Amino acid sequence: MSNFANSVEKNITPLMGKISSNKVIKSLTAGMMYTMPLTLGTSLVAIAANFPVTAWTNWLASSGIKTHMTAVIGGTTDIIALFLAFIIAYNYATLKKEDGVTAGVLSLGSFIILMPQVYKVAEGTSINVLQKSYLGGSGVFVSMLCAILISQIYIYLNRKGLNIKLPESVPEMVSKSLSPTFIAMIIFVVVLAVRIVFGYTEYGNVFDFINSTIAKPIMAMGTSPVSIIIIYALCSLLWCFGIHPSSLTSVLMPVFMTAITSNVNAFQAGTILPYLAFQVTYVYIMVGGTGGTLGLAFDMVLFAKSERFKTLGKLAIIPNIFNINEPIIFGAPIIYNPVFMLPMTLSPIVTGGLGLLFVNLGFYNKFNPTVKLPWTMPAPIVHLLQTGMLAAICITAAIIATAIIYYPFFKYADRQALKEEQAK
Repeated sequence: MSNFANSVEKNITPLMGKISSNKVIKSLTAGMMYTMPLTLGTSLVAIAANFPVTAWTNWLASSGIKTHMTAVIGGTTDIIALFLAFIIAYNYATLKKEDGVTAGVLSLGSFIILMPQVYKVAEGTSINVLQKSYLGGSGVFVSMLCAILISQIYIYLNRKGLNIKLPESVPEMVSKSLSPTFIAMIIFVVVLAVRIVFGYTEYGNVFDFINSTIAKPIMAMGTSPVSIIIIYALCSLLWCFGIHPSSLTSVLMPVFMTAITSNVNAFQAGTILPYLAFQVTYVYIMVGGTGGTLGLAFDMVLFAKSERFKTLGKLAIIPNIFNINEPIIFGAPIIYNPVFMLPMTLSPIVTGGLGLLFVNLGFYNKFNPTVKLPWTMPAPIVHLLQTGMLAAICITAAIIATAIIYYPFFKYADRQALKEEQAK
C-alpha cells in the first residue's frame, strides 16, 4: 500500500501542482473549508434529531423539540449554497487583490435573482418564497458557478475603470461602498437577462436546467444493480465538482420506492424478492454516505500525521458513522480536490460490487425489507437487524475496503498538509 501511495504521489504531483495553484480552484477549495463551522457545528444536532431510537424520536416530535432542532439544520447546512455564493466570490476576488466583500455581495445577490421566487400552492394562488431546495444541495453547483463568474465580471469591469470615482474629501467608507454601483447595475442586468432566457425554456430556471439535463440521461438506466453502481459512481464524481447527488437521485426516487415496495410485498407473500440485489447493492454503495467516505474518516483517525487531518478525523468520524459526511466532503475538502476524485468515484463501484457478490453468494437470503430504519443508523446495525450477523460482518468488510481505497490518496494529501505545517 505504501508503494502504491508513493506511485500515486509521483504520477499526479505535476498535474496537481498546476491545478492546485489555479485561483479558481483555490477559491473553491477555501470556500468549502470555510463552511466547516456549519457542517461540523450542526452534526451533533443532526445525529440527536435523527437518532435511531423510536422512543427518542417520538418524544422529540411530541414535545415539539424536533421542530427547533430541525431549524438548526435549516439555517445552516440546508442553505449551504447561499453561504458558498458569498464565500467563494469573496475568496476569488481577494486572491485577485480586489474587494472581496463587494464581489461576495454581488454574487449572493445574483444567485438569489436567478432563483425561482414564486411558488404555486394552488390554481391561481401563489406565494413569494425562496425554495430551500435551491438554497441547499441542489443549488451548490449554481452558487459556485455564480460566485466565480460574477466575481470575474466584477474584477474585469473594475479594472476597466467602470467604478465611480469620488473626490478624496468623501469618507473612505462611503467612497468604497458607492464605487461599484455602476458595475453592480451592469451585473444585475446581465443576470436578469439570464433569468429571463431560462424563464422561457421548458425548465423555467437555471437550477432546474442544470439538474434536469444531468438527470434525464440517467433515468433510462433502470433498476439493475449494475445501473445503480454506475449512477452512484457518477454521483460521486459529480459531487467532486460541486453538483449535489440529489440532482440525479431525486428523479430516481419513484424507481427506488417501486423496487422497495415490490420487495416488501414479495416478502409478505413468501415469494422471492424481485429486487433483492438492487436494494442490497444500494445500501452498500451508500455506506458512510456518498463516496463511501467513512473509510477516509477512519484513515484520518488511524494514520494522519498532519494536525489538520488529525483534527478533521476526530471531528468527522462520529457524524460519518451515522452517515453524515458533509464534514468530510467540505472539510477535506472532496469538492474540487483532484486528490480525492478517483477514490471518491471508485469507492461506490467496489462497495456495490461487494454487495452484489454477497447477494449472489446467498448471504442475504434472509433479508427482511420490512425492517425500516432511519438513514442515520450505522450500516452494520442496519444489516444486523435486517439480515443477521453475517450481513453485519459483510458490510463492515465493505467499510474496510473503502479505507483501503482512500488510503494512498489520503497519505499524499496528509504529507502535503504536513509539509505546509512544518513550513510555517
